[in-house]
Amino acid sequence: MLLSNKISKWIENQIITENQAIQILEYEKTHNSKKFWKIAYMIAGLLIGLGFCLIVAANWEVLPTGIKIVGDFALLGGSTYGIIWAINHHKKSLQEFFSILSFLMIGATIGLIGQTFNLDGGWQSFALGWSILGLPFVLLSKSFFFNLSWLCLFFSLFNLDWFDFLFKYLDEYQCMCCAVLVLSALSYAGKKLDAIIPHKITLPKAFSFLSIFVAYIIIFNFSCSNHTPFLIYVFSFLWFGLMTFYAVKNQNVILFKRNAFAVEMYIFLLFATRFGNLLISGFGFVFGGLFILLMIFGLKRTNKLIKNMDFSNE
Repeated sequence: MLLSNKISKWIENQIITENQAIQILEYEKTHNSKKFWKIAYMIAGLLIGLGFCLIVAANWEVLPTGIKIVGDFALLGGSTYGIIWAINHHKKSLQEFFSILSFLMIGATIGLIGQTFNLDGGWQSFALGWSILGLPFVLLSKSFFFNLSWLCLFFSLFNLDWFDFLFKYLDEYQCMCCAVLVLSALSYAGKKLDAIIPHKITLPKAFSFLSIFVAYIIIFNFSCSNHTPFLIYVFSFLWFGLMTFYAVKNQNVILFKRNAFAVEMYIFLLFATRFGNLLISGFGFVFGGLFILLMIFGLKRTNKLIKNMDFSNE
């Protein structure tokens, strides 16, 4: 429902006054406008940063080494100064723009120095240097997507083979259960850290989201593979139940709806991948759909209960 329609109903039911309605509309207009400009500046910074990288790559053999290095550091210095200027003048949208641009310039600078001086390090060295040197620019940004991208870059450094000795007495699916539980704990820790540190830093929130997202991916991947043990399904539904319980306990509507959608998709994928016979699949989908309808009925009542509580979605 549109906000204007909601406000009209609130006025009709005497929930708010007309003056309050005007204030709400003005606030939403200002807030949405600022959000739009931030996204626009972020996209501009991304395009310009990538554009410079492509221009240099296209003229790599033509440009002298000195001009490459001086020009690169000049652009990096200019974008860094832009961050300082934006902070001093309270230009948050421009701060996002220069933060993303500076981060991309850090990667370009590392690549330029490595190729100019023939440094041998491969992806590990490049990603490590980029993630560490670019971290200050990430911390200055409130962009959730930007922080999430940095986390993906940072975690690409790790080789998980050395975890094998921890699980040498467990089979593949027991390791899956352990991984999901560890990721859930990390997501919980990220939420707690996000509640403690200043809200200007978005990295813990992005870390919490990434951890739980990977946990969902692991469950879906293992449950839909061939020869999946029955206990995996039991574990998966218990985990979904715990996630729903956590959402209700913390009165978090967003997490509650996200987990409910994941359960519906999980049921659909089980029937789509487990049964090859058309008749069995047909009955499976019918019963699965009826089960989801029953679940929706229960979820709607629970969702209504959560909304009637005094809560925060964060």
